[in-house]
Amino acid sequence: MKYIKKIYRTIFTCTPISAIFTILNYMSSALIPAATALVSVGLFDNASRALNGELVSNELYFYAALYLIIYIINDFLFYAFSIAVNSGIYEKGTAFFRIALYEKIAKLPLIAFENIEILDQQKRAEFAVNDETLSSTFNHTLRFSSSIISVISVAAVLIHYSAWLLPLSLLSVLPYLFARIMRGKEFYELKHSQAKKARLRTYLWNLFTNKDTAKEMRVMGFDGYITDKWRDIRDEINEQLWKLQKKDAGSLLCCDVIRISGYCISIAIVLFLVIQNQITLGVFGASIAAFLSLQNSMREFLSDLGEIPEQLSYAKDYYLFLDLPEEKDGKEIYPGLKKDIVLKDISFAYPNHENYALKSVNLHICKGEKIAILGENGSGKSTLFKVLLGLYPAENGNVLYDGKSIDNFNKNSLYQTVSAVTQDFVSYNLTFRENIALSDVSRINNDSEIETALSNSGIEENEYKNSLDVTMGREFGGKELSGGQWQKLAISRGLFRNSELIILDEPTSALDPVIETEILTEFIKASEHKTALIISHRVGLCKLVDRIIVMKEGKVAEIGTHNSLMALNGEYARLYTEQAKWYDN
Repeated sequence: MKYIKKIYRTIFTCTPISAIFTILNYMSSALIPAATALVSVGLFDNASRALNGELVSNELYFYAALYLIIYIINDFLFYAFSIAVNSGIYEKGTAFFRIALYEKIAKLPLIAFENIEILDQQKRAEFAVNDETLSSTFNHTLRFSSSIISVISVAAVLIHYSAWLLPLSLLSVLPYLFARIMRGKEFYELKHSQAKKARLRTYLWNLFTNKDTAKEMRVMGFDGYITDKWRDIRDEINEQLWKLQKKDAGSLLCCDVIRISGYCISIAIVLFLVIQNQITLGVFGASIAAFLSLQNSMREFLSDLGEIPEQLSYAKDYYLFLDLPEEKDGKEIYPGLKKDIVLKDISFAYPNHENYALKSVNLHICKGEKIAILGENGSGKSTLFKVLLGLYPAENGNVLYDGKSIDNFNKNSLYQTVSAVTQDFVSYNLTFRENIALSDVSRINNDSEIETALSNSGIEENEYKNSLDVTMGREFGGKELSGGQWQKLAISRGLFRNSELIILDEPTSALDPVIETEILTEFIKASEHKTALIISHRVGLCKLVDRIIVMKEGKVAEIGTHNSLMALNGEYARLYTEQAKWYDN
């Protein structure tokens, strides 16, 4: 009932008129079969007397008109109901459920998307929305209630004519209940177990639609392997589903045989009663119609009774996902960095991983410092910057900004003072101007500052002069750039933002070492009044910064200047020696 109430509350919030009309339609439609049966008795009896030569009475016209009115009302209700349900309950309702899901995803901590269990839970929640299960639950619970009213009213009419018909009609449709309950549970358990495989199937399919991966697959010749892998997983998922669907079809076939047999027996019983002159011809016709109506109502009632638990299982997945803890946010407005950032005994491990990515890290970063965070792949460099910004919560230890925990600050106020360029930067198929000014749209028309940011990232003036409003990328017929040029644009975007702290995470990985040194030299100059952290596994920039932090296996291995670390002859010296040939001029 908890999840049913939540679904009803959502439907009434997003589309109240359709919800009210749907309820009224179901309740009125529930009484139409019984009304039709009662009117049919009067109509058929009067018609029978007219056929036998008796004078046509006004009752015949009355019942005929009444029958026609009921038919028209039922037809109108069905037409209006289709509009209300399809456009209101399903389209608007599903859209509302989907928006709530996406809003929840946006509020989850970023670390949640490193958790396999949460990703599977998200997949199940998305299925509940995309398969319109939540909207169907609203519709089916109403139809269930309507079926109860219809069964009671029609049963009252049916038992009035023959007590034999009621138990027979109930027994003939009872198997539907057991079939739907059993199969509904099996369908849910199958979808639940397939969540991870379904994510992998979607991932493999997306590889074909991404131009960069599709290009690499074609050139390297492994597109056939990926195709076969996707097809195998697709077939495995579908085979399991088809196998269960065949079982379900077989169960329903048995139920239909029992139902049809019951209907045939009911005709024989009522025919026998007519022959024995125990009921009139009108009662005979009304009884057959009422019996058929009761069977249909009971079938809907029992089928819905079996399906609703399955649908509520999906609804439970959806609402459990919506109930996941959201990212915690402090209430204090971040005033800006006055002195330093301190990391005290920071330890961090990714979900579903036993090994720590950071192990008891201690750092002291002074305002205005230019620091290079160096280390080989997997040493914990990128994780360090995510924890430093509060994107990932430290398992142990504290991140302090001017002596206050980062958890105290409102995240939005903190991030307004931060600019970051990551190694997996986004290439926006927008104009030159937009690609830069997205980091601060309030200055989108400030050409001089945009051009300064472009120049500081190593982009030549002839590449952007008088063409800031040219679209980038082939997606919409614009100018295509190389990987290095896109990366320079990303750096320009980071420099353009008015920030006091800027972090570059492997910002020049697509550039050669010489151009890297030139760009980083300009970057250091452009960030003169900012605190800058440059994360890299290449040592070419290290002579440009104030201090170097060397990471190894999640720990701070060394801290110092280029000269002091070379004198130690430790990890930094080893890395520098191995890469020195790249920078020999």
